[in-house]
Amino acid sequence: MEKEVKFAKKKRLKHLFFTLALFAALAGQSQTALYENLTYNQLIARWTELAKKHPKQSKMVEAGPTDSGLPLHTFIIDKSGKFDPISAHNADKVVVMILNGIHAGEPDGMIASLAFAESILTNPPQNIVYCIIPVYNIGGALNRNSTSRVNQNGPEEYGFRGNAINIDLNRDFIKCDSKNAQSFTRIFQQWKPHILIDTHTSNGADYQHTMTLVNTFPEKLSNLQASILRRDILPFLYEGMKSADVPMAPYVDLVGQTPESGIVAFTDLPRYSTGYAALFNSIGFMTEAHMLKPFESRVSATLKLLRVMDTLLIEKGSLIVQLKKQADKETLETTIYTTKWKVSSSVETIDFSGYRADTIISAVTGLKRIKYNHAKPFTEAIPYYNQHEGAGETMLPLAYVIPQAWTGVIERLKMNGIKYRVFSNDTIMQVESVYITDFESTKVPYEGHFMHFNTKTKSRKQQLQFRKGDIYVSTKQEGNRYLAHILNAENDDSFFNWNFFDAVLSQKEYFSDYVFEDLAESILNTNGSLRRAFEEKKRTDVSFAESSRAQLDFIFKNSPCYEESHNRIPVYKIVN
Repeated sequence: MEKEVKFAKKKRLKHLFFTLALFAALAGQSQTALYENLTYNQLIARWTELAKKHPKQSKMVEAGPTDSGLPLHTFIIDKSGKFDPISAHNADKVVVMILNGIHAGEPDGMIASLAFAESILTNPPQNIVYCIIPVYNIGGALNRNSTSRVNQNGPEEYGFRGNAINIDLNRDFIKCDSKNAQSFTRIFQQWKPHILIDTHTSNGADYQHTMTLVNTFPEKLSNLQASILRRDILPFLYEGMKSADVPMAPYVDLVGQTPESGIVAFTDLPRYSTGYAALFNSIGFMTEAHMLKPFESRVSATLKLLRVMDTLLIEKGSLIVQLKKQADKETLETTIYTTKWKVSSSVETIDFSGYRADTIISAVTGLKRIKYNHAKPFTEAIPYYNQHEGAGETMLPLAYVIPQAWTGVIERLKMNGIKYRVFSNDTIMQVESVYITDFESTKVPYEGHFMHFNTKTKSRKQQLQFRKGDIYVSTKQEGNRYLAHILNAENDDSFFNWNFFDAVLSQKEYFSDYVFEDLAESILNTNGSLRRAFEEKKRTDVSFAESSRAQLDFIFKNSPCYEESHNRIPVYKIVN
């Protein structure tokens, strides 16, 4: 395998030469063709015209609804003319999904992808099928303005970050609140891409690089995928961009105030595009063209990165296909997943080109502020915290049982290709139930949710009645990594933390003190261990000892009268 995954130096240079020759040809195209800032309707018209111009090798498809009321489109490039995901996978072709305009105020990728498609349709690669989403956030693209991207250097007009229901779609891949995300999920699961590319424009520090890159951090992939990403794919992309006169840096997430203090690898949780893709063994990339560079430069850099990726996949596509097959096979048998991550203390150094920052007095606030000084450029080695380590694991049971009433959860399982069977009869089963013991919630809504965090749970074995129509989800399937992340309440992007199960947190039955008093006395008289716990709590807890209601509530919640379903997540585990 070591020999198989290692690039030959001569072959790499040959392909880079080909890429650079193509860049030179593209430079001869008109500026309008490459850099015109098209509206949503103009973009869709151009993609539609392109499909008509190349009907044997491309196809424009309406692929599902969005919150805007307009359909989501996919543009398929397939030299065989089949335009079918099953045929593509049966032929061992690399399936690449390019997602544009998730933040519609960041139009670089929308224009660059069009130019990219126009260029390769003269002779599409034999071993690659491209599934391009021209504009994902259609509502945001229609909401054009010239002011909301206050930090961005052009174009004159652009779309808005929020979609038609004001959701940031790059936080919606797990909860799927938007019709956009629901349609995307179905498209993703239909095509099962090997590579996902999500095009963006960055925010943050000022520096010389026009392009920065987020990639799925290797530790969350299979060992072989992680190996090829670290040793082959990333070096090829960085070398290719350098050869194309657009030296690239990792996405700039600062340790301190300026890049010289170091940058940190992005932790792409499953809510983000690349984090979601990794749940299904797809390698994800977010292109981040720098906001302060001119629009034309950003589009050009994004286009060049797409071409370098194309060159890489022409050469190494078959290996990437085989490694995903192997990862999917491993997923079928894996029972323990790392589902929480943190950046480790391990650090390496990378060459970075930035600008020195001066500390001056603000003319607005009268306080100190940072001002990057373009008269003081530098290129030097800076610290890069580029490794993650596990901060929590999830062990899968043999299966999950979910009551049919929780339709929102079941619909999302179905969207994501999760296989399950439906109970044909009422059934009593022994299960492991999970109860929420503690959690915190955000003080203000986050993407439409008062999201939970620091969630704690406990488990109990119970004999429960399940009904005809409830579902049984085996963990012998390729979606195991997805199941591990969403069904374990303690995980960052679990369905519990996204509020899918908040109804179980509300107690539905209570007691009247004067009625329950006599029963409470009887309960204590017949339960010695409860009486001892009760007396101990009165002895050690002053506020408890002074509150008759608290004492009765303690007895109530430790008696058969208390509702068994309170705080119990309706996701039951079959463990043996």
